[in-house]
Amino acid sequence: MKKYIILLCGLMITATSCKKFLDLKPLDSYTEKTFYLDEKGLQGGLVTCYDALQSDSLYGNNLLTLGELRGDNLIDNDPGSGAGVRNQIEVFAETSANSILSATWMGHYKAIYRCNIILDRAPAITMNETIKGQIIGQAKFIRALSYFNLTRIWGKVPLVLTVQTTAEARQNTRAASEQVYQQIIDDLKDAGTKLPASWPDGQRGKATSFAATSLLGKVYLYQKKFDLVASTLQPVVTAIYDRNLLDTVPQNRTFPNNLKTSKDIIFAVQYLLGGVKEFVHQDNRYRNNNNTNIINIPQSLFESGDNRRPLVAITGTGGRPGKFNSPQLNNETSGDFPVLRTTDVLLMYAEALNETAYGNTEAFKALNVVRKNANASLKTAVLLTSQAEFRTAVYLERRLELALEADRWFDIVRTNQMAAIFPGIPAFRSLYPVPQVEIDNINNKGGYQNDGYN
Repeated sequence: MKKYIILLCGLMITATSCKKFLDLKPLDSYTEKTFYLDEKGLQGGLVTCYDALQSDSLYGNNLLTLGELRGDNLIDNDPGSGAGVRNQIEVFAETSANSILSATWMGHYKAIYRCNIILDRAPAITMNETIKGQIIGQAKFIRALSYFNLTRIWGKVPLVLTVQTTAEARQNTRAASEQVYQQIIDDLKDAGTKLPASWPDGQRGKATSFAATSLLGKVYLYQKKFDLVASTLQPVVTAIYDRNLLDTVPQNRTFPNNLKTSKDIIFAVQYLLGGVKEFVHQDNRYRNNNNTNIINIPQSLFESGDNRRPLVAITGTGGRPGKFNSPQLNNETSGDFPVLRTTDVLLMYAEALNETAYGNTEAFKALNVVRKNANASLKTAVLLTSQAEFRTAVYLERRLELALEADRWFDIVRTNQMAAIFPGIPAFRSLYPVPQVEIDNINNKGGYQNDGYN
């Protein structure tokens, strides 16, 4: 580009005319310093935070690979695809050079960076304080969700809470998981006080106080703080019962077709068709249309009348599972991706109550509400006679209910089932290797890689 400017200047009659040419600037361009100056700028910036979640690096594709293909719900039937980077993850052979890992790391920090800009600029802007609080609450929710995924995937990660320069970023170190979790908790607690319980229909899809509280309960679950899980989720569970926030008709549980209005959804990453570039490529939802994935959930795990069975069977258009059988246009799909659902909350609640003390009637109730909604038989103390049996039942229920929703691998790790399900796999593989491209950009590289990886 520079040589063309020099050439053009050489053809100018005077040096003054060249200078004037070089000084011209687009009048409609924004920078970070000029964009986030008012409510309109904050709202526009908030859109980019949600946009980051839509990317292929996160819920558009990669979290499905890291959260499902790594587990026992899928088999990759095209191991050579993409130079084998997906297959490496499935067979526990990924290295720090794996491009899926580097894209996922950068994708999450892109979301965090955008949230940090909002949180940095919002306090100084004069505007309606309630609306400002809602913007801050949404940015904190998305930042918390991003850090939750990061620490589930890598354990220790840099905890970046400000807008950094490149030089500052090179000084980052990895914070302990406990420190990351504490920041997630702080963000979610604050978001819960600022966000509304619901939004008008035209704004459905934004984070709510229910979403913040539900994610907070999930964070406590990963920390095994079961008493806090139960007390945190109890108000959400009460609302689920009082408002009947479940979809009982099987066809309504085919998420992409009904997700935008489903009672079951607490938070989802939304996609649209129609030339607005908010779609997700249809190949990214397990790529079953090319027969490159085989769903590995034994149909025998479902009871004969269980209405979740067809949701994981290859019955959808193009050979995709029923759960992700969504409208298509020009190799695109508008299918939303569920992140938090009411049934997930109920199962977390049941698990926490059982871990606190076996025999809790509310634990059985929560489990059975999920099973009744699936048209499955109910569980009683006669069938589940101990804390261990109830625990096993909840683990299975999570696999069936949340199948293909990017939770399976993380559930296996947090419940200490890895050795039983994947015998012979080294324990260090419970975390992924830190991308080498990230380590290359850090000044102090010592201790930056997870144990077990080069």
